[in-house]
Amino acid sequence: MKVYKGSCASPGLVLGQVSRLEHHVETTTVGPFKPSRELQLLTDAIRTAQDELESMADRAAPSEQAIFQFQSMMLDDEGMMNEVRFCINAGIGAAAAMNQVGQRYADQLANMKDNPYMQLRSVDILDASRRVINIITNRPRMWLALDHPVILAAERLMPTDLFSVPSGMILGIITAEGSGQSHAAIIARAMNIPGIVQVGRDFLDDCDGRTVILDATGGQCTLDPDAAARQQAETRICELQRENEEMGQLHALPNRTKDGQPFELLANCFGPEDIDTAMQSGAQGVGLLRTGYMMLPGRILDEQEQYFFYCSCLAAAKGCPVTVRTFDFGSDRTISDAYQGLQSSKLGLRGIRNSLRQPHQFETQLCALLRAAARGPLRVMFPMVTNVEDWDAAMRVVERCREHLRERGVAFNEDTKFGVMLSVPAACLTAEEFVEHGVDFLVVGTNDLTQYTHAADRELASAEHYYRPASKAMKKLITMVMDAAKVRNVPVTICGLAVGNPANTVQYLQLGLRSFSVSPQNLLNVKKALLEAET
Repeated sequence: MKVYKGSCASPGLVLGQVSRLEHHVETTTVGPFKPSRELQLLTDAIRTAQDELESMADRAAPSEQAIFQFQSMMLDDEGMMNEVRFCINAGIGAAAAMNQVGQRYADQLANMKDNPYMQLRSVDILDASRRVINIITNRPRMWLALDHPVILAAERLMPTDLFSVPSGMILGIITAEGSGQSHAAIIARAMNIPGIVQVGRDFLDDCDGRTVILDATGGQCTLDPDAAARQQAETRICELQRENEEMGQLHALPNRTKDGQPFELLANCFGPEDIDTAMQSGAQGVGLLRTGYMMLPGRILDEQEQYFFYCSCLAAAKGCPVTVRTFDFGSDRTISDAYQGLQSSKLGLRGIRNSLRQPHQFETQLCALLRAAARGPLRVMFPMVTNVEDWDAAMRVVERCREHLRERGVAFNEDTKFGVMLSVPAACLTAEEFVEHGVDFLVVGTNDLTQYTHAADRELASAEHYYRPASKAMKKLITMVMDAAKVRNVPVTICGLAVGNPANTVQYLQLGLRSFSVSPQNLLNVKKALLEAET
């Protein structure tokens, strides 16, 4: 009996037999190569690969479909495929050319250390490239023909691996390398398949066919467990099944207070990965999608890259609404290196103030958002709006983007909803003006609103006593917003760290709020408190 340590990729506990999965990529074929023949082989292989990816997308849940759609789109990428064709015309075989270019593109994305989202896409490029190569070289893409469920073990798993094994045959996954945020891990979580990563190569050397206890929640696996360890695992597996049933009962309860008032629970998210987690925890949508986290220092993603990101988020939300906050540099701490000085300070040119000073950057983001809104229920809110002049200026840019997309003949949603994030007391005090100027929705952002109302930096421990998100002053501001919104039935959501505290959420409920956006890990605790509350 030997225990191997790793990192949790998808929680759970299972006991089963290991099946080793190996990826074979054969690119060597006998030359010389006739370019016209190799180009035709490439074209046919891409068509077959896209058909296979489309079939996988059809079998996948909405949150995983975007992964396969991205792989298919990469095989249509003009820049990448032109490089492959250039190599073929230079005398290289189609398989070797695809491998060479695919590996280079994957390496470029893997090296984007400041952009985890794009790093994840490096594996997708490798996965798609290898599929094309295996088609060209006539290698199978269905790796295992299993007659009983197993725990898959591999150096690392590709997203398509979990769909290349007969349905229901994967008990768990163990990889020597990889990341808990990889797309294979995301799919595993969505399919409720326990998994760990980074156990090291020693485990792989002699694991095939042997019994393993996979404690993914604890980040470890036990090879060849003794009778006592097996009995303990089996008992715990039964206990977990009972606990999951109890949690499922809370999920199943309708979102209504003790006195019958309905409420909405949304999630604050960063990207497809935690949107998927939020949906599994019972979120009814995304109340705040922060966009600054997909940015590289010194470079904003281009329109197409942003469009892919937003579409991935919509897919992960499984048809539920996604509210996207436009760039708020200075609030999204991870990109602080990209914008130094006043524009990233707490009381400087943040949010919409900065966006209006960067029209090309703002228009690029808005065009991507309008296009993505044609793919699902996406709405857009502007942060750090101070007065109605900010709102009017932003909407003039939106109209320019609509006209630009019409001229380009690109599909987009003409009726995309736009709203304001109320983070500044001045905006709350004049909320009726936003309603009069046609705002579609309002979101109260408690993080900034509390610190600006009380002149207390939420990150300064010595001022913590003054940072009170449910103070009388905060309640007065929120009440003013609610009163202004009622005039034209404009919906209001409240979000921020404070809303994740059930005691605060109940107080906000009693002010008349019925829509709450919290971190995914707080969803069930907040729901429990609201179910027991009275309005």
